[in-house]
Amino acid sequence: MLSKPSRRKRWQSMLNRRINELIEVAKHIEPETEIIIHEPFEDEDAVVEFLVPPEKFDDVYESVTHKSTQIWWEDGFDIVVWVHEKKPVEVKEAE
Repeated sequence: MLSKPSRRKRWQSMLNRRINELIEVAKHIEPETEIIIHEPFEDEDAVVEFLVPPEKFDDVYESVTHKSTQIWWEDGFDIVVWVHEKKPVEVKEAE
């Protein structure tokens, strides 16, 4: 049986691998996707935010939501995904 630190390290490694799979799904659809990984708020294992151009929002949202559900069913990791549209450059500059 693995020691507690070894189990934790293995669990974290598996979680990181699954987070990277989510990122790959988003980047496959939109290579310029910005990724922000947040600290979990409550009982979730991870929170990943994806910032995408408006025209790619639906595709990325559907894909990463589907993948996070698949991960939950397969490994039990509760990875919350947030997908937001990037603000156009001219809007950012006006702020």
